[in-house]
Amino acid sequence: MAKPSSPYPKGVWFASKSLSDGRRVKYGYFGRGPGTQGLGLAGSPEFFARLAEVLRREPVDGTVNHLLWAYRQKVLPGLSERTQADYRKRLDMIAKQFGPLSLRAMSSDAIGPHIAAWRDGMASTPRQADYAMQVLSAVLSWGASGSQRKVAKNQALGFERLYHADRREKVWTQDHVDAFLKVAPEPLRRALILAAETGQRQGDLLRLTWSGVKAQHIELRQRKTSVDVAVAISPALRLCLDAAPRGAAVTLLTTGQGLPWDPKGNGFRSAWQDACKAAGVKGVTFHDLRGTFATRRLADGWTPQDVAYCTGHSLRDLGSLDKYIDRKSVAAARAIDMAQRTDRGAK
Repeated sequence: MAKPSSPYPKGVWFASKSLSDGRRVKYGYFGRGPGTQGLGLAGSPEFFARLAEVLRREPVDGTVNHLLWAYRQKVLPGLSERTQADYRKRLDMIAKQFGPLSLRAMSSDAIGPHIAAWRDGMASTPRQADYAMQVLSAVLSWGASGSQRKVAKNQALGFERLYHADRREKVWTQDHVDAFLKVAPEPLRRALILAAETGQRQGDLLRLTWSGVKAQHIELRQRKTSVDVAVAISPALRLCLDAAPRGAAVTLLTTGQGLPWDPKGNGFRSAWQDACKAAGVKGVTFHDLRGTFATRRLADGWTPQDVAYCTGHSLRDLGSLDKYIDRKSVAAARAIDMAQRTDRGAK
């Protein structure tokens, strides 16, 4: 009996893969050996988008389009699924604006004003404009790297950001926490305590499994930065973990039915917003719990390096912590502590 023909192009193959929640799914790949391209979950929109990228005819060498094509093949598969989706949108924008240009032209000083004009044309959405510039700079830097050496100079470097976030005073007060804990369902109370006591991002906490909980600390690799972090288990977190239900789910955070949340956070965000509304919590977000953690720990006397080892911030740029912390709260706490030390020393 003849073997049924595959509906996919030659070179596409599939393999079974286990997810953190125990499910087994089928993932697609293209090619073999070092050049194998991951296509994602079989049949998903991402699968067909990546397959289209792989099969797209190679552009003329020496152009921005060719550099973008090579970047999609060699760099993009190594990024997280969410980042890949975000980058694809920006790569398409870059191709539309600069694609036909030669890499020589893209490396010349004359291109600077054109890059600035492109960026300024997106000024109505400054965060998106900055993201597009970030991706352009990443592509050009890769093109200028030792393995490529196709771009003489990254002309996207040195541009000031359009968006300036300042959430230094956006920290959860004890009143915020008490109001939330009073009305929120247990799975969301658990999420608040875990975030406030570890300083981790929402996506990392939704993926965090019990295997990351050690005797005295929690460890994980941050998905956004691939940085390994470890956070000591505080007394408040210890009580939360000891009381947490241990059902079939391997993740610490679960829905009311004991199932893992969608790792992309869709259902979780909706439930969180409803709980905040019911509690009357306004002006702070889940992400602000990251700043709350840093603010509290610095107020407790931790050094910036201590906090950075928990939050994943670079030790080379500890100043980046400044945008997360409420300096007034830290200064007040440290002043009180110093005053108490002085009083004890005088007696």
